[in-house]
Amino acid sequence: MHEKFDFLKDLIHKKTDEEKRSCNCFTINQSNTSPTYIFNARTRKIVEFNDPFLTLFKYSKEEVETLFVEDILVAEVQEIEGAIVNYLKKGQIQTPLRQYRSKDGEILYIESTVQVWEAEKQDYIAVTMQDVTQWQRLQNRLRLAEQVFESASDGIVVTDLEGVIQFVNPAFLHTTGYSLEEVIGMTMRIVKSDKHEDHFYRNMWNLLTEIGQWKGEIWNKRKNGEVCPEWIVIDAIKNELGKVAFYAAIIRDLSERMKYEEKIKYQAYHDGLTGLPNRRLFYEKIHESIMLAKRYTHMVAVMFIDLDGFKGVNDNFGHDIGDLLLQEVGKRMQDCVRETDLVARMGGDEFTLILPQLDKKEEASLVAEKLKQVLQEPFYLKEHLVTISSSIGISIFPDDGEDENLLVKKADDKMYQAKMASKNKAYSS
Repeated sequence: MHEKFDFLKDLIHKKTDEEKRSCNCFTINQSNTSPTYIFNARTRKIVEFNDPFLTLFKYSKEEVETLFVEDILVAEVQEIEGAIVNYLKKGQIQTPLRQYRSKDGEILYIESTVQVWEAEKQDYIAVTMQDVTQWQRLQNRLRLAEQVFESASDGIVVTDLEGVIQFVNPAFLHTTGYSLEEVIGMTMRIVKSDKHEDHFYRNMWNLLTEIGQWKGEIWNKRKNGEVCPEWIVIDAIKNELGKVAFYAAIIRDLSERMKYEEKIKYQAYHDGLTGLPNRRLFYEKIHESIMLAKRYTHMVAVMFIDLDGFKGVNDNFGHDIGDLLLQEVGKRMQDCVRETDLVARMGGDEFTLILPQLDKKEEASLVAEKLKQVLQEPFYLKEHLVTISSSIGISIFPDDGEDENLLVKKADDKMYQAKMASKNKAYSS
């Protein structure tokens, strides 16, 4: 053996004639504990191996004798051939981390030392391996955890037992508006709002202490002072001794979700053209007003308002002007009533009005007269001057009925009586 391969003397010994098998000139010292194999540089066939190699790759001796390097190394043949050329040039090399595959398909991470020598006019390569699979898997998990931490769309905060912030991810900084330097070393009081009483936070820490977790909705404050709703899950993190060492919180900003829910709710209860309450909200409000009136012995007035001449506006000026007129009518009606009253659009040119908590039915008649006056004043819509009038029907709880359906029907009937008698009239009991 050439003197430059002296390091292999304890690893490999020359076979006796009895030990030789089909052109293999060296055998591996089985006392060596490092998994080792030797392959022919030209054919890439594995020609020798030791017991630790068999244990690591879970093959039998007979199975390995049929294998080539590409059967265990996770790499394309062209890549393997290129590496062999590099080995032959350098003679001895510490290879980079490589992936191998065991018999059962498990991926192994291997660091190895490669040594080349010549025997019987053929080049052989001995690979002494160090299995670093567990260490590499741990590194992979740590990198994955770091990537998740950094890229998570939810804010993540890690604090010590006193609530002092140790780590935060970019999502937390984006949501709160703080920089990393501004939050590290501070307590979570930096985002505390005034929306919750002290007992809310006491209950939170009591649950964390007792069961190691708290979750729920909370209102926190951003750097700019804006208060926003969040869903938070806080977990107690234990160390290797089983003692709580940190608290980790995952924070989801609910602002956009709440805005969307509010938008959906608004659309469900309001008219798309005028923004006024729609039929659904109108009936809910009547029911609520009747329940309160029964409890406190008040009266409730319901009005049905129909616009006289609206069809002519659409026919003469177009539906765009008609839509503008409906919007302006809604605004004028709202300006005539109290904040506790409710103006609604039922559809088309029909509007309704609820006057809760009345002491005298005459109050409703006064409001109706005021509505008629403001609605017959001219409307200036773009370049057009538009005039209309209105017919109004009024029903009173409890005189005209004690449920919402009957009150609406009575008000509708009286509106038609007013329209038939003469336009711009109001009919009541």
